[in-house]
Amino acid sequence: MKFKRYTQYLLEHRLLAVLLTFGFTFIPVIGVLGILFAALVTLRKGMLEGAVMTAAATLPYVFSFIVASHDAGTQPLVLWTAVGVAVTSNVLTWVFAVLLYRQMTWSGILQVAALLGVLVVSVIHLVNPNVVDWWSQQLTSYYTQAATVMSGVLTSGVSLPTDMQLESIKVTKFYADGMIAVAVLLNAIMQLIVARWWQSALFAPGVLRRELHNIRLSPLAGVLFVLSLVLSYMNNSVVLDMMPVVYMLFAGAGLSVIHYFIALMVSPTRWFWLAVVYVTLIFAMPTSMVFVAMVAALDVWLDLRRKLRKI
Repeated sequence: MKFKRYTQYLLEHRLLAVLLTFGFTFIPVIGVLGILFAALVTLRKGMLEGAVMTAAATLPYVFSFIVASHDAGTQPLVLWTAVGVAVTSNVLTWVFAVLLYRQMTWSGILQVAALLGVLVVSVIHLVNPNVVDWWSQQLTSYYTQAATVMSGVLTSGVSLPTDMQLESIKVTKFYADGMIAVAVLLNAIMQLIVARWWQSALFAPGVLRRELHNIRLSPLAGVLFVLSLVLSYMNNSVVLDMMPVVYMLFAGAGLSVIHYFIALMVSPTRWFWLAVVYVTLIFAMPTSMVFVAMVAALDVWLDLRRKLRKI
């Protein structure tokens, strides 16, 4: 298999792999291959080898940030967010790959990821208790600049955000930190999944499927989930900001349960039903994610897979 031979060749020639990873990262779309290969190296060779490749896949974003920061037309909020998400996602992909290399389960990795997200949101609110108002100002400024550029009146006046955008700001400002945390964590986890698939497809067929079909969260996570729901219902600003991270954790575990059940179908149409499930989830968001999270919460206490096996 040519793909396996190419992969093994790169794994055996570090300098060439580093140069290719560094160069590919500058190319839009396919640049993600750099961090995917870095994660694969971590899964195959460990922390230090993976760190070298991760640095090669991340430095181009830093260089791009330095160049873009000198562009007067670049909006600071968008620039910092985009580069911050990319760099942090790469670093976290490496961290999670190290944990997986050291035999941590996907359940553990998801819970570590959620814990990091919750801690970051908590620290932000501790350092800046008025972060909700800060986000309101930043989002208003962003929409104002965007509306001004779109209307083409940069030199003759300023366009204000629309009523719909103002309504969006009123809602988004309460969840902004959590949503960015989810973007970073989800990107890192998806990159790790693809890298694990790469490893599994070439060196250990079937491993990734078994791992992802058996994600089940701890009872402590279940208790914290219920507590978070109660506090968010009471409009606690810190917990509200954490909720995107909490739902990400439980939605991931819930999807594992759904995939496990569908995999039990012997009919060749199971791929069709899986596609139907995902289309439904996408078009019914965010309500569908709440439902999937509830499936994971039930699984914490009922162990749905074990009950099904008994049947």
